[in-house]
Amino acid sequence: MKDQIDVAVRRSPKYSVFMGLGAILGVLVAGVLTLLVDPEAIPTGYTVAKGAGLLLLILAVGGLFLGGLLAVILDWLGRRKARKYRVDAEIDMVDDPKEIARRRIAEANGEDPDASVTSDDTSAGEALGGNRSANDSADDDPRNGSSSTGV
Repeated sequence: MKDQIDVAVRRSPKYSVFMGLGAILGVLVAGVLTLLVDPEAIPTGYTVAKGAGLLLLILAVGGLFLGGLLAVILDWLGRRKARKYRVDAEIDMVDDPKEIARRRIAEANGEDPDASVTSDDTSAGEALGGNRSANDSADDDPRNGSSSTGV
């Protein structure tokens, strides 16, 4: 069964890239601010390294957050600019995975997937070792769980 469905095609940002760049930018800003601080202006008990570490932590997390926020905003703008298309969609109403596979193989070969099983399918099974002579019966097959006495 073939139907048409509407799809939207749009560009979306990679959140991890924006968040990573935001964190890196925060670390760079913290480094610049650390270089601009006068060590004599720092209160007793604190060192430049402690102040730099605190700035790195705060600004890296802040940059991470702002990068993510920028990605969300760009994603929202991208949704508004999405192009709409109508495409053909095939919906399989079959629950049996073997039947779905058979239909897809038939479609790939250019055959009608709705055609019933033909003699070609049985000859393919025989080619795979399913040949039985006229004297063989399904009851003689040990895979069936029943054994024949041979009488």
